[in-house]
Amino acid sequence: MKHTEDSDERSEEHSRVKRGNESKPTSEPHKNHKNSFNRKLRQVYSKTKSFGKVMETAIQNEWDSNFRPEWFITMHWNDLPTSYDTVEGHTKHLRNVLLTQLMRCGSPRDLPDPPGRPSAVFFHERSPVVCRNRLILPFHTHLHLGKIPSPQDDYAFLHLLMHHKVAPRVKKLLKTTTLQNKGLVIKRWNREHHGSYNLKDYYKYKHHQDSDLVLDYENSDLNFTK
Repeated sequence: MKHTEDSDERSEEHSRVKRGNESKPTSEPHKNHKNSFNRKLRQVYSKTKSFGKVMETAIQNEWDSNFRPEWFITMHWNDLPTSYDTVEGHTKHLRNVLLTQLMRCGSPRDLPDPPGRPSAVFFHERSPVVCRNRLILPFHTHLHLGKIPSPQDDYAFLHLLMHHKVAPRVKKLLKTTTLQNKGLVIKRWNREHHGSYNLKDYYKYKHHQDSDLVLDYENSDLNFTK
């Protein structure tokens, strides 16, 4: 089935991300592990009184227990969104286009759950931009993407997919390719650099947004809930 932006968008109301414990009944060992981890998070907050520390613990557990990303992709939006709801909506559409193109599905409703497809975790980060002589703090987005099935798990394939299959179908994605203003940047994931990369925004801009919304809960594949 040929994709169009309209058909992708019409399907998105059916494409809510399924958490690991929503798609199947939770097994007793998994339930015990989850309860144990929830207790650990409560202990972290009790000691630190910091939701940032709780989030960091949860995210590091995600990399250890859920999946290890292979790719770190930065995406900029051409409308410079300053509303969290807006950037979350842009990301929902991009996620559906990316995964349906990657898995060759006709609709987001046909997508398998991980591990039947690569896991995806999204974060939104703010950076100052001067627009019409006014300083604003728009969001851009980082994607931590799991391993793509061989033999396609390489930079050349992902570059082709993002620039020639995904970008034309996502109207709000910035398409520029100049060195100083790239709409898309693709890198191999490195835990030392990317494992806690997005948490800096929790502290830096927490007075400009809800500080627990750095992580996009709605569009990410997570082993924990908000």
